[in-house]
This record gives sequence, C-alpha cells and structure tokens, in this order.
Amino acid sequence: MKRILLALLTLFSSALAASAAWQTWDGCTLVADQYFDGDSFQVKRGGRVYVLRLYFIDAPETDQSYRARVEEQAAFFGVSTAQALRGGAQARAFTERFLARPFRVFTRLQPAPGASRRQRHYAIVERDGWRLDAALVQAGLARVTSEVANFPNAEAGHRRSLDLRRLEEQAAESRRGLWALSQRTDRRLTRAEALRPRPGPGATTLPAPHFVNLNTAGTSDLLALPGIGPKTAAAIIAARPLAGLAALDAVPGLGAKKIAALRGLVIFR
Repeated sequence: MKRILLALLTLFSSALAASAAWQTWDGCTLVADQYFDGDSFQVKRGGRVYVLRLYFIDAPETDQSYRARVEEQAAFFGVSTAQALRGGAQARAFTERFLARPFRVFTRLQPAPGASRRQRHYAIVERDGWRLDAALVQAGLARVTSEVANFPNAEAGHRRSLDLRRLEEQAAESRRGLWALSQRTDRRLTRAEALRPRPGPGATTLPAPHFVNLNTAGTSDLLALPGIGPKTAAAIIAARPLAGLAALDAVPGLGAKKIAALRGLVIFR
C-alpha cells in the first residue's frame, strides 16, 4: 500500500518538473468553515484565500442540496442516501484532520466546475509525503473519477489513474469506509460510473445522465447496474413489462436496498 502511495507522489513530482505551468505552494493552511467537504475546501496562502477542488476523486456530498448527485454517489458505493451523506461527513472530518498542519499544494489554477459562488481551482494536496486524494480513496471515503490533471506526459497521467483505481479496489475488497456498508456484488466500478458521466476540466455543468431502460435494455446494460448479476438480469427481462420501481419488488433477487440503489439510474419507458 505504501509503495503505491509513494509511486503516486514520485510520479507526480516527475511530471511537475516537466511543466513550468504548475505552481507549488508550501506552507498552506486550511480555512475551516461550513462550506467545505472532503474534496473541496478553502486554503490560505500568504494573505490570499483560494477555493480548491481535488483532482481525480469525488467525495460524497454532506447534505441534500444536490439530491441527484447524492443518489448517484449512493448508487456507486451501493449504500443508502443516508449512509452516503454520513460518508460525506466522515470524508470532511478526514480532510480536516489531514490538513490540520501546514501542507503543500500543486496547482495550475485550472478552473473547476461547481456551484460555489467563488471560483474553484483544481489542485493536488500533499502533506508529509502523503497525497490527500489517495488517502481518501484508500480510506474508502471517495471514488476515483475520470477527471485528469492535464500532465505534460500523458502516460504519467494514465498511470496515476490506474494507481488510484488499484487503491479503490483494495479499499472495496477490504471493506473500508463506505465499502463496509456496500450492497454491491459487482466490482466493475468504471462501468457503474459510466452511467453518470463526470464533467471534464473546464466544464461548467454535468453532462446529461445516461439512464438504463429496464424494459428494453440488453443483458450487458443490466449487468452494469449496481447489484445486478446474471440471474437478476434474466429475472428482470422475464418480468417485463415493468411499470416502475415498485414493480421490482416481485423480481427475484431484488430487495429493498438493491432497488433503492437503482433509483436515479433507471427508467421504464
């Protein structure tokens, strides 16, 4: 585990050295207020305050202001929305502890999308040789996204993504953080994430979500849903036509938790 984290830090340091566009801010401190969560927060550098958004990962929301996002995150981890919100609170507390001492920021001041009134910028945060994004994923309190840091070396960026995916898989297998509550039986994480695309760097809105029509979807699309295995997919097809989520109660293999995880990911016409 430590080897992977060390490799992540070494890889980033190598890529950073190749690009004058990147900035390194030492001695930054957290500006803790009510408007921050696990992956987005305010930091003070000298006399200025910046709002930063971590590259690569997405920590759960801490309230219901963005209900669709909360449901999406809950479906990804295979937990209830209430559990996802509690996970968001745990991620926030984790980040606050991680940033309790001065830390280093790597940034290109690349704008990050979001509803914040102040401009947010993508960044990588490191303290004592540990990266915050990797630490959150390792703790099972964040998921890896498709966002990239636009490294000058594309291969280095790709390798970093793979390293984070491995940490994510290890957290799930060890049932750490939100994964301890997960009802997911499918470990193909990237397929589930594809149901709700993440915005790329520079985007200002989320792309339109992709829904799975349970009355017309093929087996491969059904298997991409959280908690749906081959037998349950066959049972869904046999039970068609389905009028709505309530109709899934009669489908073998689908309990209340699995049905709740499908909310916001499926349609019926």
